[in-house]
Amino acid sequence: MGESAGTAQDDFRARLLDAFPTVAYAAASPAIDLVPLAGFPQVGLLQESNNRQWPSINFQGETLAIPDRIYNGFPSREVERLSPESRAAAGCIYTRHHDGQIRQRALGLVLSNDAAWSAPFIVALLGEYVVEICSDIERFLRDRLDGFPETARGLGQFVDANPTFMELTRARAVSYWAEYYRLDFLRMETYPALRALDVIEGALR
Repeated sequence: MGESAGTAQDDFRARLLDAFPTVAYAAASPAIDLVPLAGFPQVGLLQESNNRQWPSINFQGETLAIPDRIYNGFPSREVERLSPESRAAAGCIYTRHHDGQIRQRALGLVLSNDAAWSAPFIVALLGEYVVEICSDIERFLRDRLDGFPETARGLGQFVDANPTFMELTRARAVSYWAEYYRLDFLRMETYPALRALDVIEGALR
């Protein structure tokens, strides 16, 4: 690897680490080391939208810089060799992938480990258009969350610290329901993303 390529990889890894709070660095660093460079740079940040710059995302008093989209290949074999905590961190990273199938696979890694710091990545997926992912989160919240107390705690903390991002996420969910899923979910309140947000913003606070 040439000097410029090495510098680019180091810069990219530093940016990915900025997506996590410091309490997650030990878990995230081995996962980040496996992420290959992509032909395209990451695109934007989660809190950015076409018509407004929303406040930064915060978790446990720290500002996070979570990318909106990444285009890096998914090193599945290497990820499987990681510790459970680092596999979950890899899942967090790849929930931001441009391919919806990879995002859904990554979510499975996130939801297999009980960590408060996964909360921002879980919530962000509820403001996106892949209803199957939203359904996976809603089922997790309904059927499995009792066994994941740290995740529950993190979700509650995240809601309290990021009211404007929660507003943005709900607005995005409503928009996707109206555009793509009205006929599948005739009543807006039954749309999985909105049902999941109701749980997170209600029972977990």
